[in-house]
Amino acid sequence: MNKLVLSALAATVAVGTTSASESDWAGLDAELNSLTTALDSHGGPSVGGYLEAGYNTDTELWGVGRNRVTVSGDNGGYGYHVSLQGSENPDAYVTFTMGGIGWTMGTFVKPGTGADAEAENDRVFSTRNFNDAGARSNGLMTSGDVSGAGYSIFVGDANEFALRVDYDIMSGDGVNLSVAYSMDDAAASESSAIEADVSSGPFGIHVTMLTDDVTGLDPMCISASYAVNDAWGVAIRQTDDDTGADETMDWALTYTDGGARWTIESLDNGADAITIGCMVGF
Repeated sequence: MNKLVLSALAATVAVGTTSASESDWAGLDAELNSLTTALDSHGGPSVGGYLEAGYNTDTELWGVGRNRVTVSGDNGGYGYHVSLQGSENPDAYVTFTMGGIGWTMGTFVKPGTGADAEAENDRVFSTRNFNDAGARSNGLMTSGDVSGAGYSIFVGDANEFALRVDYDIMSGDGVNLSVAYSMDDAAASESSAIEADVSSGPFGIHVTMLTDDVTGLDPMCISASYAVNDAWGVAIRQTDDDTGADETMDWALTYTDGGARWTIESLDNGADAITIGCMVGF
């Protein structure tokens, strides 16, 4: 693509410089080749994203659900990622390695629970656990691994601090078990969470126990999934907000067809409603 554009540029220059000498053309060729090499070495940007269209039986309306367009790439050992739009807040950050440690700087989702870090298009349910809106923060994050324990540490505006540590207790023996601890010390919210993931073949269970020091509440969320085969899957999620209200129960049925994922999801809002969505990645 770059060479095609540069060839067109050279042709345009030729029309207006019919009196140019051979040395002039040699210089122009060298400059164009140099520019082509510079552009190629940048490893051009990659464009991707996804779009979900669906129907809500409660509102009886068609609409657009989760959606995002991203541009990412790298240049000289530095990576970049920008979200042009989306159903949640946008990202804009750079990545690099320094001192053998990975770093992320800009606007992104800071370390938190596993559900916080999960990308919109990877989630089975349309909403995050505890109705987290997928807020982004401005700051610097470092991440790595020490003796099998993964870690992410974040510092941001107004002395905001967050961290996450996860460890695989049992892996590769038929039953996998991992645990994680995270904490968030922000100006308006102080919380911590303990998580556990258990998987065995097509079965998976995830438990999140959250402690909110501001509200004094200790909500808990349990989700389970089963991969029927390569195309079909089912999942359920039970949430206790610890507010005295009834616990909520969500379920979802998914079907993967080529580049699309169909999801039939319940809406535990007292209306016995469901949503039917089709998400296509690109």
